[in-house]
Amino acid sequence: MAARRFTIEQHEGMAAMREAGRSYGQIALSFGCSESTAYWICLKLGADLPDAKPLQPRAAGPAVVQRGDHAVRRFTAEDDAQLLALAAEGKGYSAIGKLIGRRPNSVRARLMTLARHEARSEAA
Repeated sequence: MAARRFTIEQHEGMAAMREAGRSYGQIALSFGCSESTAYWICLKLGADLPDAKPLQPRAAGPAVVQRGDHAVRRFTAEDDAQLLALAAEGKGYSAIGKLIGRRPNSVRARLMTLARHEARSEAA
């Protein structure tokens, strides 16, 4: 089954709903998609809650978690520093992924998450 494509206007609508204080679940219901799709689109556009608090720099829990049939490694502070340095050099997601042993989509998502952390810290 092909992935559903949203228009730019729909992306902007999702972002506007998030910035108005709506949950990812509410956004997903409005647009007929999953919560994870709503989350990813809002993350990509930098949409956040109006009263967003600064994020904790590290998630609590083990460094490696099992998801289905594969292990997922959390990013460490050292990984983040290396990731940011490579991105500052102008390297693309695929090139960074190869250098640090991560998938390009993970690199992209982590860079977006780090940008969100920075934006929330600046706003506080």
